[in-house]
Amino acid sequence: MIGFGMRTVAALLALAAVTVDALFNPILPGFNPDPAFLRVGSDYFIATSTFEVFPGHPIYHSTNLVDWELVGHALNRPAQLSLLGTPGNGGLWAPGLRYHDGIFYLISTSRHVYTSELSLFPRSFYVTTDDIFSNNWSDPIYFDSLGYDPDLFWDDNGDVYSTWCGINDPIDKIYGIYQNTIDIATGDSLTPAQLIFSGTLPNNSSARPEGPKLYNFNGTYYLLIAEGGTGATHRATIQRGPSPSGPWENNPKNPLVYNGEDPSLAVQSTGHADILQAEDGSFWGTLLGTRPQGGNTNHAQLGRETFLYPVTWEDGWPIFNGGRPITEHLVDVLEDRPPVTDFELDFGDVEGEDLEGAWYFVRTPYKKFYSLTERKGYLRVKGNAYAIGDRDSAALVLRKQTAYNQTFETTLEFSPLSNTTEAGITIWRQDSMHDEIGISGDADGSGKRYIVTRKLEKNDQVGPWALTPANNTKATVDRVELETDDEPVKLRIVGSSTSYTFGYAEGEGEWVDVLSIDSALLSLFSDFKGTLFGMYNTGRGFPTLAPADFRYWKQYS
Repeated sequence: MIGFGMRTVAALLALAAVTVDALFNPILPGFNPDPAFLRVGSDYFIATSTFEVFPGHPIYHSTNLVDWELVGHALNRPAQLSLLGTPGNGGLWAPGLRYHDGIFYLISTSRHVYTSELSLFPRSFYVTTDDIFSNNWSDPIYFDSLGYDPDLFWDDNGDVYSTWCGINDPIDKIYGIYQNTIDIATGDSLTPAQLIFSGTLPNNSSARPEGPKLYNFNGTYYLLIAEGGTGATHRATIQRGPSPSGPWENNPKNPLVYNGEDPSLAVQSTGHADILQAEDGSFWGTLLGTRPQGGNTNHAQLGRETFLYPVTWEDGWPIFNGGRPITEHLVDVLEDRPPVTDFELDFGDVEGEDLEGAWYFVRTPYKKFYSLTERKGYLRVKGNAYAIGDRDSAALVLRKQTAYNQTFETTLEFSPLSNTTEAGITIWRQDSMHDEIGISGDADGSGKRYIVTRKLEKNDQVGPWALTPANNTKATVDRVELETDDEPVKLRIVGSSTSYTFGYAEGEGEWVDVLSIDSALLSLFSDFKGTLFGMYNTGRGFPTLAPADFRYWKQYS
């Protein structure tokens, strides 16, 4: 149980022991949706969604709410998370992050299919650890319920409540917030599931009440949810009541946040919120939002990012950000301190045999396909038969794009054996949204090398882009013969607010740009993620014996 009082935003910022006097939103730029927010002592934590990339659910840490660092991933072992064959936008959905009696709980759902034969929601689960900095979490413990966006709540009498989004009309796709009590040791249900809330919007398929978070503030229970889908009508609303199950009284000032009321705002799609109380008694919240570029909602390739805002109270109701829309600049702060978005790593400086930190793979790898020791000073990517865009696990190493104006660059040494052997770099968002520049060879194995660019576009003859298996797309492929057969080749992708430009430089030669694309090809809203840069090696349907050696990874603005 947590107390609260009435304070102005200015007073919060002036008095808070957590000094937030220099903040630029988003605090977690790039692909970081559905933030779950937690404080334990003087430590703050955020977990976000990862969908079909592995490892799952990054855990970020801060002591001042401004500077955040990645401390690990809750699902980092194949035994915890099998994503083999998982469709785009399946995998791990919105997490919950809670702490009770010395144990951290990461609560999640993994969606493996989207077919008429297997249309039920999956069973959600939770993993635990007593040391969140150890990067060592338990195997999953499963709930009995079917649904998504699960959360856990411990009542003062010891009851543990599981609350989730479920479906109560599968024909018309009417969703609601469900709840029961569970045995926290096993996940077993102790009481029947009950529908506790249907949201504040008209009860139809577009309402989508989801993302429930349950709190006890000063003896009153609050149910915070997301509504209106994940697009322009996304919002956060709250109810209060006398028990964890209601009945609920509607906040007369709902929605708490809804930037979609003004499409001209720089931040859009605001919702899926979580709140907490700092050590000094002030309240803060996180939520997701997007930053469309160039006045066009089709240019939001970074996807859904994590934003921070102060929470105040009036008449027992929370007020987000002083009742103002969420912005890139937090109100009433002294100056801006943008988050660090540049990243540079010389692979010769890496100690040990594994990439550690914010590195990702598409789905769970069958086996390790890279090495930092086979050729010291390089990241060696050993190709497999899968290509980028196959609904499987290609030999592809990824990091999130963290700024719209950001360049990704490396030097590649690669001797292709055929025209199916290819290695290079990519900008990737899902199976049906990615573009590459790489090096490939001749069909006759002559030793000649070519710069290859692949521009993926919608195949209008196959079906709706929004549903997107990779065969809903077609690739435009161009080849430029290189002058030498053995010189290192520099590759780069230059990102701007509305485009990407692909280029190469042979040896110490000048940069040559060979492809430019509209970023709208990578930012259709049906995708839940954001763009990631990547290094790959593929045999395009065949095993490949040609390793790809990358000298460094550089992302800079």
